[in-house]
Amino acid sequence: MSTQDLEEIPETSVHTRETPEWMKSNRQGMMILIGLGVVVVIGVAVWLYMQYKNDQNTEATMALARIRPVYIEGRYSMALTGDSIPPVGDIDVMGLTEISAEYGGTEAGKDAALLAGHSLVSLGRYAEAVAEYEQAEKSDAVLVQVGALNGLGVCKEVDKDLAGAAAYYEKAADKGLKTGLEARSLLYAGLAYEKAGDTKKAGELFTRIVRKYGASESSSAAKTGLARLGMAID
Repeated sequence: MSTQDLEEIPETSVHTRETPEWMKSNRQGMMILIGLGVVVVIGVAVWLYMQYKNDQNTEATMALARIRPVYIEGRYSMALTGDSIPPVGDIDVMGLTEISAEYGGTEAGKDAALLAGHSLVSLGRYAEAVAEYEQAEKSDAVLVQVGALNGLGVCKEVDKDLAGAAAYYEKAADKGLKTGLEARSLLYAGLAYEKAGDTKKAGELFTRIVRKYGASESSSAAKTGLARLGMAID
């Protein structure tokens, strides 16, 4: 368009600051379209993020599968680092701590964190285990949560915080109601209270275990605990 053409455009449509009538009459429709556009953009972003998370979880699952046998064999130092483990094909084997760090936002990454925590506890490296257990506790899987809470309880016991340990064990018991792990977690809590000198609380938990899990290994241990405390079940 030339300068001459521009000069021939009516003054009102070029230089006034009034909102054109078509825009006024269609403002509601425009807002709806803008709103729909925002929803679409957000929806696409969420889908891409979920796809990324799925891909990340798949990668973490595969990495964990390569190192898990080493953990099961009890070679905890090697399981943590992946050192001295031959590659699988042309893929280097990642250790549990690396998987936990790189894929911490995935469920498989939290599984790795739990195993890393257990490995560190087995090696007596309790302070390092705490961060791994705290990450594992964020898992969606109840069994992983229970394992992490019990692990944190162990770390508290090592620090001589018996009340803190018992609290973690009781929380693990609450989480593990439908997993079959409640009794063992309650037993750990009772033992921690006993060590702390809270015989009343310890006796209550031991009694609860015996009444609810009469034929279990945890129940036998709870009965022994009650005998130590000089208590009898009503």
